[in-house]
Amino acid sequence: MYLTSDVSVRNILIVDDSAFEQRMLVDLLSELPYRVAVAFNGHQAYRLATEQQPDLILLDVRMPDMDGYTCCRLLKANPLTRDIPVIFLSGADAAEVRLKGSALGAADCVSKPFVPGELAARIHAQLNPIGRI
Repeated sequence: MYLTSDVSVRNILIVDDSAFEQRMLVDLLSELPYRVAVAFNGHQAYRLATEQQPDLILLDVRMPDMDGYTCCRLLKANPLTRDIPVIFLSGADAAEVRLKGSALGAADCVSKPFVPGELAARIHAQLNPIGRI
């Protein structure tokens, strides 16, 4: 359920090298009040994030060329992108990803395969923190 103050359209950057995973995420988010951009790798994600400054980034951990950890490290080091919440998506050991992600400044971690309602709730929580009006 979304409150009146929550209905402004937010921009989310999806970063995943799997077209199938991207499509699942786009389909899920298209049903919610979000505008979505997509990147296939860490390099493209970093470029899009600096240009578009999305409200939140869903970032796959394992990708070729530049993995999610490296991309997150770059995003958090850049004053233009450091405050953008990053939610890691990973099919790997969730505890290890959460620990490493936390150390890099990620806001959350969701395991693949994800439960759509849980992912939507975690996105909502990052975009609408308690106490924010």
